[in-house]
Amino acid sequence: QEYRQAMLDCAQWLVDYLKKLGFEVETWPTDGHPVIFASYSKAGPDKPTFLIYNHYDVQPVDPINEWHSPPFEPTLRKGEVYARGAQDNKGQCFYVLQALKLLIDQTGSLPINIKLCIEGEEEIGSAGLSRLLPQKKEKLKADYLAIVDLGLRKAKVPALTLGIRGIITLDVEVQGSKTDLHSGSHGGIAFNPIHALVKLLASLRNDQGQVAVPGFYKDVIEMPLE
Repeated sequence: QEYRQAMLDCAQWLVDYLKKLGFEVETWPTDGHPVIFASYSKAGPDKPTFLIYNHYDVQPVDPINEWHSPPFEPTLRKGEVYARGAQDNKGQCFYVLQALKLLIDQTGSLPINIKLCIEGEEEIGSAGLSRLLPQKKEKLKADYLAIVDLGLRKAKVPALTLGIRGIITLDVEVQGSKTDLHSGSHGGIAFNPIHALVKLLASLRNDQGQVAVPGFYKDVIEMPLE
């Protein structure tokens, strides 16, 4: 909540900038920070649509005393920009906007249709966007999708990442008895739920680091080494 107004100001800056580029822009409210959706469809229905994902929220600035320059004032040192979000994800979001601006300035239009989805809660799990997706799926429909939220191995060498790892979260509750058991009487005799969890977690991978869950790799297509 401390930075809520700053987040809203950032979202509004994006809205204003995208409108100047000729995009149609919508602000989708959430229980937290809004999602910015922008579309450019002047290329026509016979051209493909490219959806680009970014986020404008960042990690906290703590510990603030370890910063050598104000975290929200971009500072150039030895040819590199230092600021909170310069790498994740304000930097990538800004150079996407600059690339689109350059194309429009040089040619007067874009060769394909472009959609942008820029959310404000990626760093805390994307709860707002997740709830919006079912009702906004038609507007977000596209032929191609790029998540511009990764770095480059070399500053002057373009890179395209073909896949990234996802995450699944769940809560596991293990109960060993109906009542509390005193460790002095039952410790080492009754199977402790903590030990059950340790055994369960350890069984998920084998000694080579492979996932041991049956069927886990069923639909995985291995990429060739060459």
